[in-house]
Amino acid sequence: MSMPDGEQRVVEPNHGGGEGAGHVPAAGLRRAALALTVLHPVPSLLDALLVAALALVAGATLSVAGVLAFAMLGFQFSIGSLNDLVDADADRRAGRTKPIPGGVVSRQAAGAVAVAGGAVGLLVSAWFGPEVLLLAALGYGCGIAYDVSLRRRGLGWLCFSIALPTLFAWVWLAVPGGLPQGWPLLMLLAALAGPAIHLANSLADLDLDRTAGAPSLAHRLGVDRARRVLLLLMVLIYACAWVLLWLAGPTAPALALGLVASVLGGLGVAASWARSRPLRQAGWVAQASSLALFALAWALAVA
Repeated sequence: MSMPDGEQRVVEPNHGGGEGAGHVPAAGLRRAALALTVLHPVPSLLDALLVAALALVAGATLSVAGVLAFAMLGFQFSIGSLNDLVDADADRRAGRTKPIPGGVVSRQAAGAVAVAGGAVGLLVSAWFGPEVLLLAALGYGCGIAYDVSLRRRGLGWLCFSIALPTLFAWVWLAVPGGLPQGWPLLMLLAALAGPAIHLANSLADLDLDRTAGAPSLAHRLGVDRARRVLLLLMVLIYACAWVLLWLAGPTAPALALGLVASVLGGLGVAASWARSRPLRQAGWVAQASSLALFALAWALAVA
């Protein structure tokens, strides 16, 4: 849920004549692209695609899968904009290129996105019944708690640990088939995967969090220990995931998807050791994507 490096400050376009005037359209596009980052589009879209795919594999119609993905986009846009709103002052002090301190998104606009996105997600969830709404509120509450308080106390991993299994349950209870066979084991793996993703994310943002004075899990553990813990978690997760996949009696497509996920996860963990922040950032995205792919592989096997 975290966004990248404050590499440069936002530079206002030159609206005068001469050579600078020709660069106004390009500067405008850069400002528009920066404004969109208040939504944290990459993790938001990943979560929405995961939700849609899980719903389809569980037997949902295309329209139901699309509605659930839309609700997840609302939740993620809300959590992402709230994240930037809460961090605005720290981002300004750290010199990060972010939409609110850069002046391209106002605090009021970010707040409006946070409220609207959360409302959309909850309203859509309520349409599927009280159980689905309750799970939606729990997962959304984890995101709010992460943004507002827990990550500053080094407890962001707890939010991930609860939110990820909640996401799976939210999708499956919204689909007529309900929870699949073997779901308790998958929930346990999801609870382990949450802290792993958070740790990879905190390693990616290590320098920025240090500048902003925000104690992340990687800071509390120390860089070397954090990397070793991440490696241990991912090895444990994938070992258990392969056992679970094998017990499900996987088809060839499920095995192929599991293999792709494993390779992608391994590359992501390796990238977490890099000195370059963009590589570490790519590493946590790869790890999150790999876990989502493996979840789909398991869902295919069960289906």
